[in-house]
Amino acid sequence: MKISITVLAATSAAAASLLVGSAASAAEATPEPSARSNPATGGPAPTPFETVPADESAQISEITDLMVQLLRQRYGDNLARRGVHPKDHGCVKAQLTVDADLPERLRVGVFAKPGKQYDAWVRFSNATGTVTADVAPNGANSSRGMAIKLMGVEGSTLLNEPGGKTQDFLLINQPMFAFANVAEYLDVTRLQVQHRDDGTKVFPALFANMTPEKAATAKIVKFIAQTRIGNPLESRYFSAAPFLFGKNEVVKFAVMPRVMGATPFPMNPAPNYLREALKKSLDPLSGKPAVFDFQVQSRSTDSLPIENASAEWSEDTAPYQTVATLTIPPQDFDNPMRITECEHLVFTPWHALAEHRPLGGINRLRLGVYQASAVYRGQSREPSRFPE
Repeated sequence: MKISITVLAATSAAAASLLVGSAASAAEATPEPSARSNPATGGPAPTPFETVPADESAQISEITDLMVQLLRQRYGDNLARRGVHPKDHGCVKAQLTVDADLPERLRVGVFAKPGKQYDAWVRFSNATGTVTADVAPNGANSSRGMAIKLMGVEGSTLLNEPGGKTQDFLLINQPMFAFANVAEYLDVTRLQVQHRDDGTKVFPALFANMTPEKAATAKIVKFIAQTRIGNPLESRYFSAAPFLFGKNEVVKFAVMPRVMGATPFPMNPAPNYLREALKKSLDPLSGKPAVFDFQVQSRSTDSLPIENASAEWSEDTAPYQTVATLTIPPQDFDNPMRITECEHLVFTPWHALAEHRPLGGINRLRLGVYQASAVYRGQSREPSRFPE
């Protein structure tokens, strides 16, 4: 199978999107003592829905060590930025409102009370390992990220951290990851360290011996590289990985904009064209609220995989259902104070209520990498409200 230059250049972004938000700025986070029963991650023991490979613990340990080496290569003794998604297009204030007429079976976790409203931070980003132009010189796109942090949630959370109780949802603009599992991610991470993050060397080496699994990865990466958006507010975003929804149901999450694709992709995109589009749409004087439907996709059959994060769940088999509305009002977010606030925010899928626990190998890896990368960042408390 022939792999194009564009695909190879974009694979780095695809790899970064796999761990969207997990290597963020953070204080050292530890699970509640009662949950420390999985030696692979230091987190909760696997659920009955999960199947953990025998060698996954060692693979996660190696990846976390390699990710620390990557941060050292990138930043040396300087303050390290987020391990993935370091470039944001803006952190904006939002509100999430649970649907007033939500069916009983969907009243779970943060969605338990119909009509409940949460203040939320939303961070839009690029899935590259370092801060670069929104579009690569060869025209390749990266995954785009949307991370949502609900504040003031009620219930038992998975991580024991200082500050308020929060629920994070980490989303990307495609419904699957480029790598299916921890073993596949280990392959590319080894090459990233070996070749010091040089994509022109890493990915020819990765695809030198093509296998069916690598062919599937290359196909997804090509899709990512060719996916264009004109405005972060006008794209659909997906969790890609699965999560618990209560005790007995498994779901994936997504958000659907009420206005999709209205902003054309620029002929000659500026390095920060996505931030500029966001600023224009949310201008305090001329902008309008951006509204998204927050949705869940219930696992309707055992044939929908939990341990393969590169497999899309068919919407014909498992349609999405709206459970809440996310509203982003016009606001000034492009100022030094907000930029500093944004840099201090921590996003991980393990900032979660027990009812929304992350599932699958990729999410187990995210916990391990999150904890390892935390030492590179300053002390940070989870917010309980917007700053005064």
